[in-house]
Amino acid sequence: MNEQYDLVILGAGTTAFAGARLAAAAGWKVLLVEQSQPGGTCVNWGCIPSKTLIHKAEMYYGARKGMRWGLNLQAGAPDCGTLMPLKEEAVRTIREDHYQKELDGTPGMDLVRGRGRLRSANEVEVNGEVLRTANILIATGGRPRGVALPGIDKVEALNSYSALHLPCFPASITILGGGVIALEMGQMLARFGTRVTILERGPRLLAEFDKRLTEQFRRMLQRDGVEVFCNIVAERVEKVGDTTCLYARIDGAEVAFVAERLMLAIGTEPATRGIGLEEVGVALDPAGFVVVDSQLRTSVPGVWAAGDVTGPPMVAPNGAREAQIAVRNMLYPQAGHTIDHRFSPMAVFVDPEFATVGLTHRQAEAHGYRAVTTYLELERIPKAHVMGELIGGVLLTAERGSGKVLGVQMLCPRAADIIQEATLAVRFGMDVVDLATTVHVYPSISDGLRQVAERNAMEQGLL
Repeated sequence: MNEQYDLVILGAGTTAFAGARLAAAAGWKVLLVEQSQPGGTCVNWGCIPSKTLIHKAEMYYGARKGMRWGLNLQAGAPDCGTLMPLKEEAVRTIREDHYQKELDGTPGMDLVRGRGRLRSANEVEVNGEVLRTANILIATGGRPRGVALPGIDKVEALNSYSALHLPCFPASITILGGGVIALEMGQMLARFGTRVTILERGPRLLAEFDKRLTEQFRRMLQRDGVEVFCNIVAERVEKVGDTTCLYARIDGAEVAFVAERLMLAIGTEPATRGIGLEEVGVALDPAGFVVVDSQLRTSVPGVWAAGDVTGPPMVAPNGAREAQIAVRNMLYPQAGHTIDHRFSPMAVFVDPEFATVGLTHRQAEAHGYRAVTTYLELERIPKAHVMGELIGGVLLTAERGSGKVLGVQMLCPRAADIIQEATLAVRFGMDVVDLATTVHVYPSISDGLRQVAERNAMEQGLL
């Protein structure tokens, strides 16, 4: 490994590959440094295994739900001996066919297994060898955040990585956290037969979404047997026989939550420790995330960072786009490429799905807009009655007067797909009249976006 590289990337996940791909296409010689598997968190321990199980849980649940419609299918117990190996096969296939095959077939793109560490702004040490390079991209991602609760080291608490690699589903589980991972994992496990309790320290679930949507979803979870508690203060954990007991306080009263397993779903911490950032002067924020400017430059010239290691929004496609912006700025220093995450959509893969893009009403007003927000109940959309799915709704926020679409939130079937139309509307400055007068397929859930835009336009006198 004596070659001179134009770019050395710490990490080999979605973010790293996006940057490496662009640099290699421009003729640069690129080295990715990875201490684990190509594909990173999303492929190996996050998106792919979790969404595989979530999809199968939806199928399993659908078989039983069909009884309400006279479809008398009998759902037996899930066969983990078949399900779990197939999940691993999905991970392995994507890792090998998408990532390893690209490595093998891309001139100028190399990977070395090992732990990379910065020695200077143009030196990286890997496996005892120091490599010189003109540019460094930090794309090490993040890892599940832990918590220093008394007794936590005695109970083998799960996190979003380890919970996805159990041989089968536990009989019961307590999940500490009420965000994206907690809800995705909690609903999936509950549908496979696990007794699930979700504990959120804040006043409600999914604080980034409108309460009109999250409260509907909370009621649905509770209807399906998931216990949800908010305003929880976790205090200590202990092993009681074959169970794990979490002691917490609700409104000052101590409550004990007992289950077979405890899972921590309290966020992501950056993978920045021990890779030489502070020693070479790369600035970190108080939580340990790499501080970058709008062009993804760190405080050290020649060192860039992208993806989860820089903090929210911690979503794989966002990290990939950040890496592309960083590499474009390396290739063309005067271009000044930037990214605006207001145009980046996000989804929560529960059933029905949450999705959002752009600004909420409060955020819009904080940005100086006079905002008008319109809410459409899912039951107003004919396709919802066809599907028998009436839980959810669509919110659209527009600028008062111009009708410019500023943001959309939705809770509905296939929201992760439908949000792309809203993303285009926000990114390219479309107004509510544009959406309202665009013919949509009927019946479709996406017609709800047209309806809510039409309502907003009428409220403003634009139609």
